Amino acid sequence: MKYSITFLLLLGVTYSLSAQDVYFSIGRNFTTYDYVDSSGASNSNIKGGTGSSYEIGVLLKPYDNIGVALGVTLNEFNATGGTLVDNYIWDTNYLGLQGVLKYKLIGGSGKWSNRNEGFSMYLNAGVNFNSLIHGQQKINGQTFDLTQSSEFNGFFMQPLVGFDLSYSITDSISFGLGYHFSKNFRASTSGDETLKINNSQLQFNVLMSLY
Repeated sequence: MKYSITFLLLLGVTYSLSAQDVYFSIGRNFTTYDYVDSSGASNSNIKGGTGSSYEIGVLLKPYDNIGVALGVTLNEFNATGGTLVDNYIWDTNYLGLQGVLKYKLIGGSGKWSNRNEGFSMYLNAGVNFNSLIHGQQKINGQTFDLTQSSEFNGFFMQPLVGFDLSYSITDSISFGLGYHFSKNFRASTSGDETLKINNSQLQFNVLMSLY
């Protein structure tokens, strides 16, 4: 709830100042876990998994060829694993607030605009602050709540880099594809166990100009 209220306030303020575009993204996450237990040993039996990603936000354009995307994200960071004895699955949902600095590498010159530009390419760098809102670990038919697990609790910080391509099909609508690589880790640690989530994300984007 507090994420939703913060986003609505942020959206109202930024829109009143300079927001000209809104966007929606849907994609696929390809995730691996770096887990170290209290003895300092890693678990080589954890394998990568896939999950969905969703993002909605506004695009601010304060400078020539530079934009700032502010959005709310929902990401599934999933994994599988097991041995000859045990089999386990992680299904997780992380809600976050994300800010991305976007530099237009290819496209129209001058003040950022998606109107009548055709093809454009952007380089992106940013950070996502997120927290687990739902998660389950399934081991041999048993299910455990990951929100009660210390290594999954708390706030996570997720630096990201990537790029996206877009093509304007009308004066107000653009479609695009994007790729981001990120590493999600706890902003603070309270125990000997550590968890880092490596993620590659493919996105399909829809961008709409408000005026």
